[in-house]
Amino acid sequence: MTLLSTLSAKLHHRPPPFDTEIWRRASADQAVLTTLPDAGREKLWALAHDFLRTRAINPVGGLALEDDARLRLALLAALPVLELGLNWYHGLHEVVVYPAGFAPQHNWTDEFGIVHTERRALSGEAWNEGLLIVSWADVQAAAPLDGHHVVLHECAHWLDMQAGAANGRPPLHPGMSAAEWTRVFTQAYAAFRHTPRHYPSLDPYAAEAPAEFFAVACEAFFEIPHALTRDFPAVYALLAALLRQDPRQRIAPLENTP
Repeated sequence: MTLLSTLSAKLHHRPPPFDTEIWRRASADQAVLTTLPDAGREKLWALAHDFLRTRAINPVGGLALEDDARLRLALLAALPVLELGLNWYHGLHEVVVYPAGFAPQHNWTDEFGIVHTERRALSGEAWNEGLLIVSWADVQAAAPLDGHHVVLHECAHWLDMQAGAANGRPPLHPGMSAAEWTRVFTQAYAAFRHTPRHYPSLDPYAAEAPAEFFAVACEAFFEIPHALTRDFPAVYALLAALLRQDPRQRIAPLENTP
């Protein structure tokens, strides 16, 4: 079975049978995928093909994406919801892929009612309008397990937005305490903003806002779980409960270097 014929099966509801060679090509240089056990790979494979069937992946700016690249993006997007399902991406209709960093125009109004326009270079962005935008160069650069992955970051924002505006408080499962979530993340965010150098598992960008702290913590959760556990054990425990995954079981501590 070729990769093209495999991806064409997205028109049907059943995913194609797992293909080791296609998986190898699609997950190449993405350590966060290659650490999955066999059962996890097959489950992610099925979910990724469902993602391809139900969401558009559109390259722009002259970028051309081969079938294995599209599957790679779908596998990465499916990883955060591996145990939750694609319903947790309600409202997400399209993934737009730029060749490299992009600079969209943003308008904002200050306290005096004056409208400002600004542009700043980004590697990814999640829009309430149903878009997830990523830089293909940054996806390709996210090979090592270093706590940085643009797709995981932007997908975390989409999980966050399922409860409304992105604010670091995604919808919780029955039995999870909203008060505990707020307390743990508020305290962790405050501690990180005060002395970020004491918590090397998180990128400094986590100090920008509670929503960014949540998204950066999700990146660390999947890529450097032991380091995140060391710095913020309560944050790791809540993310494990929310995402119903424990990456510490598949990633060795020695691979976590921050």
